[in-house]
Amino acid sequence: MDDNEYRERLAHDVAGWTRGGLITPEQERAILARIGAGEPRAVGILRLGWFVTAISIVGALVLAGGVTLLFATNWEDLPTWFRTSSIIAGMLASYAAGYALIYRYDMQRVGSALFLLGVLLYEVGLFLLAQIYNMPVDSPILFLLAAIGTLPLAYLFESRIVLLIGIANFTGWVITEMVQRYPDSPKAEASLVVVAALGVAYYAIGHLHELRRATRAFVDTYAIAGLLVVLGLTYLFTFDELWSEILDAGVKSYAAPPAVYAAIAIAGALVAAQAWLRPRELETAIDVAAQVMVLGVAAIVATWPAWTGYAVVFNAVYFAVAAGLVTRGYLRGDERYINLGLLVVGVGL
Repeated sequence: MDDNEYRERLAHDVAGWTRGGLITPEQERAILARIGAGEPRAVGILRLGWFVTAISIVGALVLAGGVTLLFATNWEDLPTWFRTSSIIAGMLASYAAGYALIYRYDMQRVGSALFLLGVLLYEVGLFLLAQIYNMPVDSPILFLLAAIGTLPLAYLFESRIVLLIGIANFTGWVITEMVQRYPDSPKAEASLVVVAALGVAYYAIGHLHELRRATRAFVDTYAIAGLLVVLGLTYLFTFDELWSEILDAGVKSYAAPPAVYAAIAIAGALVAAQAWLRPRELETAIDVAAQVMVLGVAAIVATWPAWTGYAVVFNAVYFAVAAGLVTRGYLRGDERYINLGLLVVGVGL
C-alpha cells in the first residue's frame, strides 16, 4: 500500500469515527492535517465523497417529488385501497433497500439516500392518507405523527439529516398547535414564546448528547437547530410593526397562556441538567448564561408584552448571538459556526 492509498484509507476511517462519535470534528481535521490528507489526490477523494452524498440527497428529493406529482396527477382516478397500499409499499421498500445497501453492501451514501426517500414518502404519505380518509390536512397532529415517525429512525440509522427533519416536524407541531389553539386572541402572540423555549431546549438536549459516545454525532445537529429556532423568532421580534400591533390590540400583562410558562420551565430544567452534567469550563458557563438569558427574556416578554422598546432589545440580542457564533467558530476552529454567524449578520442587515 503506497502513501496515497494509506492516507485515503485512513481519511475514510477517520470520517467513520467522527460519524460514530468516537472523535470530534476538530480531532478529525487535526488527524487529516497530520497525515497530509490535504494533498490533491486525497482531497479529491474526500470531495468526491461529499459530491456523491449531495447528488444522492438531491436524487432522493427529486424522486420523492416525482412520485408525489405522479400520484397527484391521477390521484382521484385511483381506488382508495391502491392509493393506501402504494404509499405504504413505497415507504417500506425504500427503508428496506436503504437498510440493505447500508448494512449489507456497505454503500453508505446511496443507502442513506434511499432511506431519506423513505422518510420523505412517509411525510408525504401522512398528508395524502389524511386526504384519502377525509381528515383535516391542516391538523397539528400530522406534524406530531411525522416527528414520531422520523426521530426514532434518525437514531436507528444514525442520520443527522433525518434528525433535522424530525426536529422540523416537532417544531411545526408546536407552532401550529399554538396558532390553532389561540386563534386571533391576545394569547396568540404570547404563545409564540413557546418557540423560544423550544429552541433553548433543543440546544440543551444537544449538549446532553455529549454524555454518551453513541449519541455525540447529534450534538451539533441539535445545537444548530436550537440556534436557528431562537434566531428565527428573534428576527421576527426585531420589527417595530409587531409590537405596535400588540399595543393596538390591547394585549394586557399576564395574558400568556399556562403553556408558555410550562415550556419555559421544561427548558429551564434541561438547561440545569446539562449545566450540572457538563464539564466545569468557561465555555460551559458562557453557554449556560446565554440560555438562561434567553429564557429570562422570554418570560419577561410573555408576562409584559406591551412595550415598543422590545424591538431595540431583540435587535441587540440578534447581533450579539451572531457575534457569539463567529467568536465560537474562531475559538473552536469550526468554520460552520463562522459561516452561520456571517449568514445571520447578512440576513439581519
